[in-house]
Amino acid sequence: MRQRVAVTGIGCISCFGIGHRAFVEALTDGRSGIRPITAFDTSSCRSHCAATIDGFDPAAFIPPLKLRRVDQVGRLALVCALLLIEDATLTLGAGGTDDVGVALGTLTAGMDSTVEYLQGLTKHGPAGAPALIFSNTVSNAPGSLCAIEHGLRGPNVTFNQREASSLAAIAYAAGLIRDGRVPAMMSGGADRLEQTFFTVQERFGPLARSRNGQEVSRPFDRRRNGMVFGEAGVLMLFEAADAAAARGARPYGEILGLGMTASRAELNGWPVDSSGTARAMRLALEDAEVSATEVACVFAAANGATRLDAPEAEAIGSVFRSDVPVVSLKGAIGESGAAGAAALAAGLMTMADKIVPPTVGFEEADPACPVNVSSAGRSVGGRTFLVNSVASGGTNYSLVVRAADNR
Repeated sequence: MRQRVAVTGIGCISCFGIGHRAFVEALTDGRSGIRPITAFDTSSCRSHCAATIDGFDPAAFIPPLKLRRVDQVGRLALVCALLLIEDATLTLGAGGTDDVGVALGTLTAGMDSTVEYLQGLTKHGPAGAPALIFSNTVSNAPGSLCAIEHGLRGPNVTFNQREASSLAAIAYAAGLIRDGRVPAMMSGGADRLEQTFFTVQERFGPLARSRNGQEVSRPFDRRRNGMVFGEAGVLMLFEAADAAAARGARPYGEILGLGMTASRAELNGWPVDSSGTARAMRLALEDAEVSATEVACVFAAANGATRLDAPEAEAIGSVFRSDVPVVSLKGAIGESGAAGAAALAAGLMTMADKIVPPTVGFEEADPACPVNVSSAGRSVGGRTFLVNSVASGGTNYSLVVRAADNR
C-alpha cells in the first residue's frame, strides 16, 4: 500500500531572516529581499544585486571547532536542520536513528571550498592546498554533515539539478516514504552566493541588469529582463502520515502527487517550448488523483528570465482553467536551487488560510504570459496547490500538495 506523506516541520533561513514565520510574513506583506551584493566586488559585472541572507551568525548555533570545518552552504543546512528538528518536535535520541534520511538539493554547495582549495594549490603547490576544506569541495557535503551531526542513518542523497534541485530532492524523499522504504526524510535545499559562480552566470547573460535605476526580478512582467540570484536554506521533515500521527505531530500538509519530465533545451538555456512543463503538471495531477479544477493555486517557477516565463505560462494555460491564481516568489527571494523548497514551504503556510502571497515585481501584464497573476495577495477557494520547478537545461518537477487546516 502506498503511504501518505505528511510535512511535519520546517527549518528556514532566508533573505528575510531566521525562521519560517519571518519568511512567510515578509512574503505575505509583499516585501522583496533583493539588495546590492556586499560579500564581494561586483564592479566588473553588469549585475549587482541578489536576495542575500544578512545577519545570520552560524556561530550562535554551531560550536567553533565544527564551524571551521564546514563551508557556507553546509553551515546553512546544519542550522536549518536544527530549526527543523525543533519545529517538528522530533526526538532523535543520543544514538541517532535508522528511520530518518536526508535528501538535499543544492546549486552552489562546494563552490567556495573548491575555489579556495584550487587557489591554494595553484599559488603554493600541493603543500599549500588547504587540506582541511577538501571534504567540502563536493556538493553532497552539506547533506552528509546533517546526517552525521544528528545520526540520521536512512538514505542520504544530494541532487544538483540547477534551479530544480530542491524540488527534485523532495520528490525523491516523498517517493521513498510512499513506497515504505523509510519512515521519514529531511529534505529541501540550501544555497549561498559565491563570487566565481555569480561572475560566470553573469557572463552567460541570464541575470537581470539595471533598468531605469532598478535591478529587480519581474516574473511574468512585460518588462522582465532576467533573473536575480537568491540565498536560502529551507528544509522540511517528511513523514509517513501514520507515523506522524502516532507521535502526535501536527502536519503542515500532505504531498499528494509527483510529476517529473525533461524538456528539449539549449545549452545552459530554458526549455524551448511548454510541452515538458505541461506534461510534468499533468503527471503530478494524475499521480495525486486530483483534477485540474481542484487546484486552487499554482506556485510557478517563473523568475523573470525572458525565455522561461512565457513557456511556463503557456503550459499552465494548457492544463488549468484560465482564472486559476498563479504566483511566483522569485521577485521576492530570487532564484536558487532552494527556491522550489521555499515555494513549497510558503504554500503550506499560506494556503492553510486559503491565501496566496503577491508576486513581487509584477506590475505590467505581458500578452505572452496570459496567466492570472497579481501584485497583491489574494484569497483562494481551497487548500490544494501545485508547485513547479523548471531548471535551465530542461528539467521539470511538479508537486501537488494539500495544506492542512489545523495550524
